[in-house]
Amino acid sequence: MENGIQPSGLKEKILLFLGLRQRFRVEGESMTPLLQSRDRILIKKTKRFNSGDIVVSKHPIQSDVVIVKKIESIDSHGRLKLIGINQSQSSHRFGLVNKKYVLGKVTSIFKDR
Repeated sequence: MENGIQPSGLKEKILLFLGLRQRFRVEGESMTPLLQSRDRILIKKTKRFNSGDIVVSKHPIQSDVVIVKKIESIDSHGRLKLIGINQSQSSHRFGLVNKKYVLGKVTSIFKDR
C-alpha cells in the first residue's frame, strides 16, 4: 500500500498492547482513497518526519481537534505543510504547522482480525 501503510499485523498489535502505538479513528474523506472514513489507524510517536509521511496532528488553531494528513513538504525551520490526499474533500487550509503539534506517524490500519 502507498506510504507503507499496511493492515496491522501481530507485531503492531503487540506494540499497541504494550502502549507503543496509539489508535485513532479517521473521520471524513480528505485522505481517500488511502484511508476511508471510520478506518482505525495506529500511530507511532516520533520526532522524525519525511515528506510523504501520513501523520496525526493536533489542529494548529483548534487544539481539541485531531487531523490526519500527508506531509507535502518540510521547510528549513522544520515546519510541515500538511495536506489531504483527496483535495476536493480536504477543507483544512492552515499553512505550515510546527512539529510540536504532530502526535505521530501512521504505521498501519488497525484490523481486529
